[in-house]
Amino acid sequence: MGVNNSQITSITGETTLSVNVTNPIFSFSPYYSQNTECYDISYEILIEVKSGISIKDQSNNGTKLSLIRKLQTNNKYLYKLSLSSIPFGNYYGQLNFTTDDYKNHTYILKVECNEYNIDNLKISIETNPYYINSGYFYYILSISGIEPGFPGGINIAEYFGFISNSLDPEFNYILQISPYFIQNLTQDIDITLLFGNNKKFSLKVKSYYANFNKQDLATGHEDKFFPSDILSTGINFTAFSYNCYPIFHSVVNTNIIRPYQLVQDISGSWFTVPIKGKKGNMTYVGVVYDKFINGNGSSIDYFNFSTNIQNQNIPKIGPTPIVKGFPSTNSITLFIVSINNTYPYQFSDFSYEYSNKIVRGWPYGFHSGNNNNYTNKISLIHIPEYSTSLNYYFGINNDVEEIKDEISKPITSTPPKLVSYGFTKVSSQNYLLRLEIESISGVQNIYTFGMDSPSIDSLVSGTINNGIFEIVVDFLEFNMIGIKDLMGSSTIVKKGDVISLEPLVTLQLPPEIDYKLINFQNNLWFLKNNISLEEDSYNIVYINSSDTPHDKPISFYLNDIISYPFEREDMGNLVAIKYPFIYNTSSGLFECKFIVPKNNMFGTIQYMVRYDNEYGFYSNELIPQLYVNDDTVLDNQGPIFSSFEKIRNGLVISTAKTETIGWNFNITDDLNGFESGYIKVMGSVDSSTYHFNFTMDDIIIGDKFNFQYQILINITQPCITQEYRIVKVLLFDTNKIASRFDLYPAYVKPASILNPFFNFLDQGLNITILSFTCSNLQTTANLKPKLLSFTVSTTTTTIPTGGIPTIDVGATNRSISFEFSIDSASTIKLDQLPIIYITSLFSGLVECFSKIVSNDANNVFYRCSTEIPLGFGFPNSLIFSLYGIVNNGGYFYGYSNDDIQDVQSANYYVNTALSLSEPVIKSTERYFSDDDNGELVIFGRGFSKVDKVDFIYSDSNLQPNSATSLSIYGSSVIKVGRIQKTKYPFHIKISTSDNFKSNLFTVKPIYFDSSIPPKSSPTIPTISPIPTNAPQKCQGNPECGGKNQGYCSSTTGCICYPPWIGTTCSSQIIIVPQPSINKTSPQVEIPTKVENNGQSSTETNNKESQKMIFKSLISLVSLRELDFNNKEVNNYIFDQWIYTPINQFKNQYFTTISNTNITATLEWFNQSTFIQFANQNLTMNPSSIKYTIEISKYQFSRSLNQLQLVMAASLTSNSNDICSLNQFGNTSTGDDSNYLKIQIENHSLYGRFIKRAIIDNTVKSISNVLLDSSLNIIDSSTSSLQSYIGITIPFYSDSIIVDPDFSVLIDSKSASDQDNSICTNKKSGLTTAQLAGIIIGSIAFAAMIVIITIYIFVKRNNQKKFRAAINKKMIEMKGL
Repeated sequence: MGVNNSQITSITGETTLSVNVTNPIFSFSPYYSQNTECYDISYEILIEVKSGISIKDQSNNGTKLSLIRKLQTNNKYLYKLSLSSIPFGNYYGQLNFTTDDYKNHTYILKVECNEYNIDNLKISIETNPYYINSGYFYYILSISGIEPGFPGGINIAEYFGFISNSLDPEFNYILQISPYFIQNLTQDIDITLLFGNNKKFSLKVKSYYANFNKQDLATGHEDKFFPSDILSTGINFTAFSYNCYPIFHSVVNTNIIRPYQLVQDISGSWFTVPIKGKKGNMTYVGVVYDKFINGNGSSIDYFNFSTNIQNQNIPKIGPTPIVKGFPSTNSITLFIVSINNTYPYQFSDFSYEYSNKIVRGWPYGFHSGNNNNYTNKISLIHIPEYSTSLNYYFGINNDVEEIKDEISKPITSTPPKLVSYGFTKVSSQNYLLRLEIESISGVQNIYTFGMDSPSIDSLVSGTINNGIFEIVVDFLEFNMIGIKDLMGSSTIVKKGDVISLEPLVTLQLPPEIDYKLINFQNNLWFLKNNISLEEDSYNIVYINSSDTPHDKPISFYLNDIISYPFEREDMGNLVAIKYPFIYNTSSGLFECKFIVPKNNMFGTIQYMVRYDNEYGFYSNELIPQLYVNDDTVLDNQGPIFSSFEKIRNGLVISTAKTETIGWNFNITDDLNGFESGYIKVMGSVDSSTYHFNFTMDDIIIGDKFNFQYQILINITQPCITQEYRIVKVLLFDTNKIASRFDLYPAYVKPASILNPFFNFLDQGLNITILSFTCSNLQTTANLKPKLLSFTVSTTTTTIPTGGIPTIDVGATNRSISFEFSIDSASTIKLDQLPIIYITSLFSGLVECFSKIVSNDANNVFYRCSTEIPLGFGFPNSLIFSLYGIVNNGGYFYGYSNDDIQDVQSANYYVNTALSLSEPVIKSTERYFSDDDNGELVIFGRGFSKVDKVDFIYSDSNLQPNSATSLSIYGSSVIKVGRIQKTKYPFHIKISTSDNFKSNLFTVKPIYFDSSIPPKSSPTIPTISPIPTNAPQKCQGNPECGGKNQGYCSSTTGCICYPPWIGTTCSSQIIIVPQPSINKTSPQVEIPTKVENNGQSSTETNNKESQKMIFKSLISLVSLRELDFNNKEVNNYIFDQWIYTPINQFKNQYFTTISNTNITATLEWFNQSTFIQFANQNLTMNPSSIKYTIEISKYQFSRSLNQLQLVMAASLTSNSNDICSLNQFGNTSTGDDSNYLKIQIENHSLYGRFIKRAIIDNTVKSISNVLLDSSLNIIDSSTSSLQSYIGITIPFYSDSIIVDPDFSVLIDSKSASDQDNSICTNKKSGLTTAQLAGIIIGSIAFAAMIVIITIYIFVKRNNQKKFRAAINKKMIEMKGL
């Protein structure tokens, strides 16, 4: 390694020292283009002196320069030279070395910082702007002509963007622009690039919105606010919780994924977040801040929110000062801190920071008192000496107290030394890094960029002072090795750094790591594209790159809004799922299996490919896109509360019996469905805590889309008057999308848009509060109960003679148990169970949750057990504290470690040991279960002697098996095969040749079903023209039901917001349970009972006389052959059917007439579902039924004849004093269908009949006609109404398929209020109730009462018998 004398030269005439620079680069340019200085320059200088001479000291001139000795071996020295910054031009630094022969050796270092020359700068914009879920628009650029080199980042004058270096040799820069300050959506954007010394370069880029046709841009939006009156004058609103503000839902007619909708406050602006809908009709959510900015076509509208919103107050601590102490007992010195709080405790977390930071809420540290006046006291292990000054910090949010530790002495310690290293590849992504480390103070932990700091459990041989450590690293998240010792001194080694002088060794990465991937334009593709996302989509992405090393780590990341919910979550909660590429030697391709989550956004699925720890590339138009079917329906909203009621609020408890209070609520999640939930409730005075966890297995009423649940709390005298408050809610749907409520969340945006209570913002926090009064309370004094005993036991504890117990934290079994007892049993609140906290010096806390073993009149006995984490606390001691005791008088208590020391014979601390030989499984790689003989990589320790791995499966169809053919890497990694294919969790346990067995570890596989073909709806040829409905005049008062129920479209008519439906959006879909299955004919009957309050129900109780009962009947009647004049030629009455169940929601019926097969498939939809029939996209409403009727080849009498499928629909009621109405016409929803509506009072049977069918595998038009005049079998009356509908099909050759559907509705306008109705007493003026209607249509048999009852069909020569049977059935229904 020679050194250019013009860069570092001796000015003392050097003969004694030989100087070399390991990284001899002396000419730099600023990392950021606008800087006028070069920053963070460093060198490693290797000096060799003559034999018998040593360097005694070193120094340098100037404040910008530092010179530190790193290594010395015999006559070789390694120094680190650092320059903080240098301006443009040449910099000269002086280095001085003094040898033990008292000679001074002076060197001059010359470094230059060059400004950028942009005279020949050229920029080519390679892509149209594209959007990534980060709030920015991106452009790929090719930039040339910057001298002397390319900056890492280029500043732009407009503060809403930046240009970063992509490291790609051709497409070398990425421009990102925030849209916040765009003035016109489709105009070009002016960008000014900034360089040092006021150099500038101007550039125009195309707007993101100019990519699209004007008709694709949103031109309208309907906004719904929560609470609804938040914009009203004089309304004052207090945040539902801290940072939880009002929100609004905006329904937007957008054909692009990112319409221009922004919410702005003093800190900036951000996009509204898409939560549900499909292309052309999306709903976005925003927070009511200062301003709402909305794109309307190419123009931009601004709306200022004039609101008076008050945030919740942040809790405080104090105001009394903290008291501290440093008592010593045996070998332990404690750091005790205590503070009396007279500010009320409001259920927030506290942060405690000394040697490490701990964040905990109640009960940790709560020593005595109640929520209005309490003492917080904790004991920590004191550090007598450390490399830096140590202080203690205690606080809530920004209210933090700092306590000086005057006893701890800062010392200078020798940093750890990395002696040697080695990398071994163990999988496509991971390497085993083996380190030999020397440390005088002992190693505390080892860390790399982007990974959690492993504790000293990575020690596999030797000691923490001189040992071998093994850690698993992912080079996509690796850029250094950091080693920290027990005194806080650290050593950081980066690529190229010298770690040994004799021999000279530098840190080098495996060669495949530094290989850069290029030229992806034609070398990346997907197994499936234009995917449907009704369910998760299993897919594979391929890369063909023959020059790339086969063991190159490459990863694939999904950036869609479900996989990476950047806009819903704060960055601290985001975890990107990494899918590894694996080289397939058979295909010669890199292959990566991945899963796109269901119910995602339309358009394209954004993704990223990473091949470096800093860089990768995002999906853009230069590489293949992953497209999503436009029919995809988004569900980006977690489960929400649709009703929330208090149970016995304000209860007065005056007797000794147990009383119960709580909440009853409904949770809805329309598309994904609910999966699991957690609710935490706490007492306002004594912090009594109740945890409620529930899943669908706990639900009794409803399904995962809409169910009822309740949480209950028992209260028994003696008690205190207080409130119970919900302080935390966490709800997940089946797509792992969360709704979340916290009293004190960290961020405004997630707190507001994730709030599951948003339907109840008008009620405020009061909805989460239950009050009760204890009228006969016998006051319990604030007397702290006595801790009578406290003992510790563990299977790995050893107790030297007369010594302190020692726990082996390296053993396989690290369980620890506690037994303790307290007095005052008569006053202790027995449903509140204390928690033992196990505290280490550097590793934080471990909690042990107690249970009551027994209790009597005087004492309560508790026990708890937990497992100590591997290596926890070693080599220091572990101390114990106890908190969370609550009495019946409203006071809580705890015992810090110094308190426990006062208990006779108490084990208040233990020492730790760390054995190395026992096998322990810590984790595994993410495991894809897609075939038998799967391969799993297991991480842990003590693996060097493993000879068998056992597999135990949860799937009862799989037998346990073992594997003895293993690949073992060091002592920490095993690769094993022979795993059977399973979608369920399975367990693994390993055995060693010296008869040790590991812990039982659970593996949760990612079931990858590559056999599932991509869901697509192939286009069926269409014979034009297909009829469309003419535009209809928007009707209703208010028009289309008002702004909350629908809007007027000039091209179709009224467009309704779910659950509203109909030509005036005044009918509402009724949600009902799935009707019972008829096993003899395609017939379903659902009774709908109307309670006294006018609401519909399907329940049965003893008050039948107080209910009005409706029944609906839908049936397939006959198949008629008509001539060209529509006169009947043949009529075949359906008689007998063969029933075949398909699944829980689908059943099939088969019959034959005149050698023609008729197959009727009835499918029930319990949620809103988007389907396709005959090339038409249709929406099936919840609680709807769809008839898919297939008719095989028919022998027509003449080629000019046609077929007519006759269906009957009827609605009856058990009341006579009512009105009825029959309507038939065209829908206005854009589905080009006919509708039939049969209404009695405020309930309706509604059917939809589309005007197209699949005829001979071709989409052709059909007609639907009302047949009441020609088939008037039953007279309509006020209490019963029936209609016949004929689906008329032209001549065909082989087959036809038609697809009507039906629903039940409630109408907001009663039949008595409408023209052409039939009433028993027209003057009665019946009150208008909500419209109930059953939709008969081509797709959705929605809502509440769908009664699919097939009338009794008879054969053609028995018409009288058929008519008599129908009449009899209708008479029976009247007599309900």
